[in-house]
Amino acid sequence: MNNGITRRTFIEGSAAGAASLGLLGALQNGSAAEPPLAPKAKKVRVGKIIFGVPHPGWPMATVDVEAERRRVEGELARLQPQLADIEWIDCGLISKNAEFEGIKEKLRGADGILILQLTMGMRRLPSAILELDVPTVLFAEPFCGHEWCTIAALQQQGKLIDCWASSKFEDVVRAVSPIRALGRLKDAKVLHVSQHQADPAYVKAIEEKFGTEIKSLGPDDLEAAYKAVDEQAARAEAERWIAGAEKVVEPTRDDMLKAARMALAVMEMVRAEQADVITINCLGMKLVERDMGYPCLGFAKLNDLGLGGVCEADLKSTMTHLIFSYLVGKPGFVTDPCFDYSNSTILHAHCVAATKMLGPDEPAHPYIIRSHLEDNRSAALQVKLPVGRKVSMAKLIGSDQLLFSTGDAIDSPLLDRGCRTKLTVRVPNPEKFMEGWTSGLHRVIFYGDHTRDIERFCRFARVRLLREGVDDLLEEQGLPKPPQVQA
Repeated sequence: MNNGITRRTFIEGSAAGAASLGLLGALQNGSAAEPPLAPKAKKVRVGKIIFGVPHPGWPMATVDVEAERRRVEGELARLQPQLADIEWIDCGLISKNAEFEGIKEKLRGADGILILQLTMGMRRLPSAILELDVPTVLFAEPFCGHEWCTIAALQQQGKLIDCWASSKFEDVVRAVSPIRALGRLKDAKVLHVSQHQADPAYVKAIEEKFGTEIKSLGPDDLEAAYKAVDEQAARAEAERWIAGAEKVVEPTRDDMLKAARMALAVMEMVRAEQADVITINCLGMKLVERDMGYPCLGFAKLNDLGLGGVCEADLKSTMTHLIFSYLVGKPGFVTDPCFDYSNSTILHAHCVAATKMLGPDEPAHPYIIRSHLEDNRSAALQVKLPVGRKVSMAKLIGSDQLLFSTGDAIDSPLLDRGCRTKLTVRVPNPEKFMEGWTSGLHRVIFYGDHTRDIERFCRFARVRLLREGVDDLLEEQGLPKPPQVQA
């Protein structure tokens, strides 16, 4: 059923329609429409070492290392807009292994180290750097040296070292992405809103592992934020969502106002707490019974902004969302998966999805405004997600294990069965996934094949990476095997 709500009918049906039109104009001109929210400008401290020897023998008998240093510095300057969150600890040009000892103290406390190799000459990665036990990346352009061949053995010994080999200097951005993600997690804050406190043991484990703070708030905190929202601002926010939708189906004008009011409330809570992501026990706190709307629209907006909103007070999925948003710059789609062996797919569905799953700076996907499926109340989005692309599926378990797999997004069906937004993902062996399924229901989908990125993140974070659909996970220690359905 299409209830016929449009931008015009919504405004005309409001007692304050004229005021709303005025506020809408401001919204469309970019003032109130975009809340003053953005990911925190946290600086990640990264040591920068340029290594080169004037007479190395490789790649040539003689190398103008000063000219090469200037080239590398120029390339980094060109990439600075993409590396704006990095505060470089400049260690200058190093030409002898013995000189590494002299910069060791300067690098103590760094979030990571980048070694830009110009020539051969180290022969081995210096112990002065490895002893710092800091994530370190050797960026090796072709024909710069052979030290890359020592990396695998060092990794086997548990050293926090990785090599990124590329002729494209812009790949430095990706090379340091795990360092940046881990650095930003140290300053991250999660809001957990529920009638129950977050598990203290989990909160402690996450803070000790990543430095991330988890703060619990209750239903009264959420209700206070909801009641504090200006009515005209809520009306304008509802209008913005309606204006962008292909259509509105179930929600009434009152549903839209309450959902928009809740959206502004959760965004204000994130802003006031200087948080990065919020997760709410939406159904469990009976928000509609308390005369409020669900936060689905607010979650979608936070995800579109590069922050995060996650359903069901699910901290495992929330931490997964946070890790990948820092690592690859894309939001997660937290889902309830089910299987279809007939076409080798996993079907993912939920009533919250970002409209910018490819990243905050990418175009928005089309959406329809629907009710929340399970109780047919309030307002949620049915997003038409992109297909014909690789996707990654993940879930952080505890603080030391991460489930991961990849597949191909082949459909985003607009069906009434299952939660509103859906994505069909083809995998080679759905039976293997189901036979080894552990750790509750939820999984988190991210666009792109992020295998290499998450491998490197897990190595640096000392997190065990487990491959769903590949590994025998029922034998893996530490994975929960709940006897009933839970997130």
